Amino acid sequence: MERVYKNGWDGGQRFSKLKLPQISTLLQLPFRTPSMAPITVAILGATGDLGLRVVRRFLSPEYSPSQVSKVKFFTRNPSSAGAQELKTLGAEPIEGEVTAAGLKGVDVFISLIGGAVDLDYMNKYAKEAVDAGVKVYIPSEFGIDHRGNNDFHHELFDAKEAHYHYASSISGGKVKIVSLYVGLFLEDTFGLGETLGLDIKNGVYTSFGPAETPISFNSREDISSSIVRISVLGAADPNSVPDFTRINGSAVSYNQLAALVGKARGTEIQVVEVDDAESKNLLSTGDPWTRFWRALRYGYGHGLTDFTKDNANEILNPGQKYWKWKTMEEWVEETKGV
Repeated sequence: MERVYKNGWDGGQRFSKLKLPQISTLLQLPFRTPSMAPITVAILGATGDLGLRVVRRFLSPEYSPSQVSKVKFFTRNPSSAGAQELKTLGAEPIEGEVTAAGLKGVDVFISLIGGAVDLDYMNKYAKEAVDAGVKVYIPSEFGIDHRGNNDFHHELFDAKEAHYHYASSISGGKVKIVSLYVGLFLEDTFGLGETLGLDIKNGVYTSFGPAETPISFNSREDISSSIVRISVLGAADPNSVPDFTRINGSAVSYNQLAALVGKARGTEIQVVEVDDAESKNLLSTGDPWTRFWRALRYGYGHGLTDFTKDNANEILNPGQKYWKWKTMEEWVEETKGV
């Protein structure tokens, strides 16, 4: 008696009747379950450099259309060069502000807005996302892990933390909120220069705190890939991704960075440490952006971007199966530290 399965597949008998090319095609098909249905993504701030990379990754053959059915982006100016480029990639513009109507049918909402933080604005679009019933919300973080009782404060970090608590409270556990902490963008290391205490011209690196503290660096491509993986995994199973996700593409201290650059340039880089008393004094002086960068440097020196142990690398990219993390050694080799 022939055994017939509920889905119409009768096991080896019908499989044996297939020709080799047909079998090969079946084996190459992605294994799909109802929980892995292709997702729809909407992005705020997609016209920036990181946003363009994220959209490209979502719409790459690895994810689209098998895991990502549609990518939308909010824009006030759909005729801008950035919006036109996104449309060329296959993304769909949503003109105007973020609304629940604009987010209808969206599974994942991502905010990539940078610069100054407007808490009321962030809370407003988070409320719209909750009302629309999105499954996953990734707020604008992408930097230092500022949580907890740190011995310094900055209004930007305080606003981001307040936003997370607000979004969590109104979602009632129905929306998976994932804060992604990346440390420092790898490509910004030498471009920011003295902003990070790297006096490239004179070969002096200045650390706010211990110069041997590891600092995590991640390339924009690696950050983009991580955002896509968080979206796909989180939409399929909210418990598969930590609420607070930290990634570590590469980690070096000021001392190690100086040694790498010194070797690449055939010169010696001097490292100077600023003690805590002086560092804290500098945190309270200057305009908001000056204090912001000083706060970051203080965090670097005190382990707030050391993601070498507590990270989600193996959750998002087990064994570097999906991409290879770019290292500081590779970046120094490319740029020679300038």
